[in-house]
Order: sequence, then structure tokens, then C-alpha cells
Amino acid sequence: MTEPRATAALVRRLLPAPPDVVYDEWLDPDAFADWMCPRPARCRGIESDPRVGGRLRIDIQEEGSEFYVTGEYLVLDRPGLLSFSWSCSTWPDPGLCSVVTVLLEPREDSQTLMTIRHTLLPPGLADQHERGWEAIAGQLAAKLPAGQATVSVSALTIESIRPGKRRSRSSLRSDM
Repeated sequence: MTEPRATAALVRRLLPAPPDVVYDEWLDPDAFADWMCPRPARCRGIESDPRVGGRLRIDIQEEGSEFYVTGEYLVLDRPGLLSFSWSCSTWPDPGLCSVVTVLLEPREDSQTLMTIRHTLLPPGLADQHERGWEAIAGQLAAKLPAGQATVSVSALTIESIRPGKRRSRSSLRSDM
């Protein structure tokens, strides 16, 4: 008896930016086009209407061939969760609809643990999509500038040195 083939891909990646910055990368068409397709593939165009029920289309070129992915936004819960359907024109049944869910969890030092779960994939395509999502997660990580942290005003300390005077310190606190 053979095991059924996996129909889901799962990728986790620690990213050097807080969840709100990562979330915005997923919804900004220009930013999305920079890192979305696993190289050597390239995005030729992105159509995005980022609202629940809004459409998504990614036109892709890879090694001389062109294809596209279409979908619909299912969940948009900033900054921690987004989900959209995914159908690819190169699948054996291009009408088949899978689901991509992206979970963004805050971590120390303004980092984000990103989990991409792609479910309901056609049989035999889970490994290919897992490799693709791993490459895409790496491309996104490389695009995010390290230290793109948001500053908490309640913890900000200002230190200044005035000519001929001693150092002075003051704290900006949100409870003042």
C-alpha cells in the first residue's frame, strides 16, 4: 500500500522586520513583484485588490514561458494573518483552487516568524511548491533591511552633549 502524496506545503522563515512591515510587503504590488516569484522566474505584472473578496493576479515569466496565478483574498487581518486562494495556469487542472495562508508572529529584536501554509495543492505538486515558497521567503528576507524596527516612544531615551556643558539625559515616556 502506498502513502497518499502530500497536498500541502509548509515553510517557516525568521525575517528581519516586524510583522506590520512584512504584512505590508505582501499587499504592496510593487514590493510584492520584487520578491514573489522564485528565481529565475520573474513577475511581469501584478494586479491586486487587497480586500476580502478582492482579486489577485500574478503574471510570471520563467525561461521563455509565460503563465499566471490567480486568486482571491480570503482573510486580511493586519498585521498577523493573510490568506488567499491560488490557481495556476500550468496545473493539470487550472480551475483547481488551493489556499495560501501566511501567519506573521512577532519575535525578539523586531523580527517576524513567517509561516506559509499552502493547502489543497494538486497531487504531486506539494514538494515543488514548498521549494518555491522557501526561495520566495529567502528573497523576501533579503529584501527587508535589517533593523527596520519600529521605535517605542515609551522606551526612548535622548542623550545630548552641549558644548562646554556636562551630558544631560532625558527620557520620553508615554506615561507622563
